[in-house]
Amino acid sequence: MNLITLTLTKNHLWSALSIAGLAGVSYLTNRYVKNTEQTSNKTYYKPFEINNINNITQQNTNINTNTNTNTNTNINYIFWNGDISSTYLLIDLLLQDKLIQPLYIERYTIIKELEKDKLESLARDTSSLKDKLKDIKGNYKNKNNTTFLNSIAALKKAQQYEIKQIEILRLMILAQYPEFRNNLLPTTYITTIAKDLEYSSKFYNALLEIKPIHSNGIDLIEQVIRFLKYYDKIRSNSNNNNNNSVSRIILGCNKDYKNRELLIKLTKKNIINIISIPNNNISENDISLDMPVFNMDNKTVKFMAIKFFPNDIMQYFMKIDI
Repeated sequence: MNLITLTLTKNHLWSALSIAGLAGVSYLTNRYVKNTEQTSNKTYYKPFEINNINNITQQNTNINTNTNTNTNTNINYIFWNGDISSTYLLIDLLLQDKLIQPLYIERYTIIKELEKDKLESLARDTSSLKDKLKDIKGNYKNKNNTTFLNSIAALKKAQQYEIKQIEILRLMILAQYPEFRNNLLPTTYITTIAKDLEYSSKFYNALLEIKPIHSNGIDLIEQVIRFLKYYDKIRSNSNNNNNNSVSRIILGCNKDYKNRELLIKLTKKNIINIISIPNNNISENDISLDMPVFNMDNKTVKFMAIKFFPNDIMQYFMKIDI
């Protein structure tokens, strides 16, 4: 009787250990998948922009596999937010018959996901949200929360405006230049950026050393570099090029960009590499950002655009009070 009991106990023990082991593996696997999912680049396209995506993809494949040199071998990646500088550069590339991949970082979407728990706690009971934030006299109880909510709201509003603007401009540009329809690839909207603790720490430690007067918005540059480091399409495109040249990555920052001097200091510290600023200490494997209008002010860019843009596109910019 004792032997049978002992045998049953051992069988139960092994079964329990097996179940626990499977549960542990399952938990670790799910956690790894979740963490990987959260820390990988995530992008999407707008449905109305991908009508010809199959034709474009086939075209790119034919170009990359063609043994003859073609002006469209390299894809030009441009961060496009619909402002006059980035739009000027995009149209200039189109007129040069370049293949263009616009990129747009949804900063509000990214921050909202990172701050999900905080936002949920603040808005758990929306009916009494004002009561939670204000006291009897109407003064805000927690100014930090108020500042946070205001910044999130402002970021959301700016993002909605920019996305609508690049949608309108795309339609206007393709209407003006239908012959370049296959050259303007669907905009890649970026909703998640892979984490890189080493680079992020290096970037923000450099900011602490520089102690800039203002740095609001400079985090976008850190996001740009981090996204590009893990954007496989750029790597694969560069590797497939017959001339082994690196893809061009373009930003429309000009001389009046509020963080221009800070960008220069970060370049000197080898945190970023701007082609407009020679820096021999940067490795060839590092991401290089091309800023063609870096030394032009708003007035100069506007003057160039007036002479360069078709009338309807320029009139659109005049209406939005650039």
